Amino acid sequence: MAKNMKEIAAMIEFAAKQAIQKQPNTKKSMVKTGQEHVQFDVYDAYDPLVYERTTLLKDSFVIENLANGISLDNTREDSGKDVATVVETGQGYTYPDKYGYGYGKPRAFMKNTAESLKDGRLIAAAKKDLHASGIKTE
Repeated sequence: MAKNMKEIAAMIEFAAKQAIQKQPNTKKSMVKTGQEHVQFDVYDAYDPLVYERTTLLKDSFVIENLANGISLDNTREDSGKDVATVVETGQGYTYPDKYGYGYGKPRAFMKNTAESLKDGRLIAAAKKDLHASGIKTE
């Protein structure tokens, strides 16, 4: 049995981390939000003239369990090039933008995903995960 509030808080935090790592709702919410931002921030921003889109950026989200919870990343690479970072920052594009078409402009889909997750959807998903793990929330 816990002896003080610090120990109780640590037990609750541990149980919450276990719930979001084992249950699917938080992870699905994060990935879905990321995919929505790839569509809106990246794909809908322009139609490429020089290359054909693979749509692999949208399918390259990964969730990793960490000591303090979970993380979302996009691992899209092409021939060793970190495509996700190039798109996010606008740095490292291979195609010249001589027509002002949008190559080289940052399209911060990961940053925008993080911002969107602050609107309450992440908390709602985490509550579902907690409930599925037998932890009641209000």
